[in-house]
Amino acid sequence: MKVRLLIPFIVLIVKVNAQETITNYFSVPLSQYAIVSGSIDHSPAGANAIWTFTGLTASGTNTDAFAPPTTAESSAYPGTTEVLTITDEAMNENKAFYQVDGSTLSLIGASNAEFTIDYNSDNALLGTYPLSFGNAASVDAIAGQLMAQGQSPNYTGTITTEVEAFGILTFDVAGLGNFNEAVTRIKTEQNISFTISGIFPGSVDIVSYNYYKDSDGALVFRSTEGTVVVNSLGVNDSFSTSEALITNTLSVDNTEERLESVKLYPNPVKDMLHIELPTNMVIESLTFIDVNGRTVLESKNNIVNTNQLESGFYSVIINTEVGYTVRKFIKQ
Repeated sequence: MKVRLLIPFIVLIVKVNAQETITNYFSVPLSQYAIVSGSIDHSPAGANAIWTFTGLTASGTNTDAFAPPTTAESSAYPGTTEVLTITDEAMNENKAFYQVDGSTLSLIGASNAEFTIDYNSDNALLGTYPLSFGNAASVDAIAGQLMAQGQSPNYTGTITTEVEAFGILTFDVAGLGNFNEAVTRIKTEQNISFTISGIFPGSVDIVSYNYYKDSDGALVFRSTEGTVVVNSLGVNDSFSTSEALITNTLSVDNTEERLESVKLYPNPVKDMLHIELPTNMVIESLTFIDVNGRTVLESKNNIVNTNQLESGFYSVIINTEVGYTVRKFIKQ
């Protein structure tokens, strides 16, 4: 079994604020990540944790994009409402299929050119939102089919998701910049059992850590670690992958400081929402996203009429000539 093929379906994209409610599981569309390696220790946990990742170097980039499922995807992964596509520099695609049902989010499946997994027998519940630090972990049974290298065993297992830590994250990616800010972390663990050809039992255990910037909810760092074991075939492999957000996150000049000064008011808002930018910064586009990651409104104006939005939590992606930033607000 090729260990690298298991990685794509483990990457779970989330969006949160520290010690605040998690209102949107998905990342900002078109977020770009550097694939990094170095000294990365996820062991600190709980309140006021301190994480320091050192010696990070980049070996490539990935870009996230979202779209509704195609007809073929809906047939292969019934119930899918949102598809995340992660594309690398060689244009290789890894896809994850999600179902958004009101405030409940489930993982339906994942695939790339060589590997697929479906949760069609028992979808993977990722939680009912909003969620907060200190909430009980979401634990759900999962079942479906793995397909790789001519093998297609059925599997069963569990998935556990929890907002289990917040604190300060510090890291530096050589040649790209550094990060040192307050974050909140979500941990997701999958424990899967399967049997190959009906006689070779095996297991896959995976833990994913996702760190979110407190100031705007951006997913700034994500890592996956795991093992694949089939003792009777002599398989006992481990794998890991880590990525750092490089789109308007790593500090290399005063651009981030200027973007951080962007303000929304009033918040909460009843009708007209004002976007205040620093001098000489110009809005190129505004994209409003609801709690399910769907685009519900677009504009290019500094003042936006929000009357068409239902009451609830929203995020707005503010694109400018120097980059983008994300702000959250409440529509009354």
